[in-house]
Amino acid sequence: MKNANYNLIKMLLAKLDDTWRVEKHYAADAERHGCKSCAALMEKIAAEDQKHVAMIKEELERHIKDKKFD
Repeated sequence: MKNANYNLIKMLLAKLDDTWRVEKHYAADAERHGCKSCAALMEKIAAEDQKHVAMIKEELERHIKDKKFD
């Protein structure tokens, strides 16, 4: 597998893991702590991570469609 494709997959995995962790743990911890600004920050970070996930998926799909995924 070419490094460019490996890097995209590795980045996708990392972003998905980060998004899951922020949504399942960090946001809940901020809410339990009663920090509204932290909770809002976690929501913003999760939303940005979701955008990045979509961008990476689009690029992987482009590589597959263009037969550059090898």
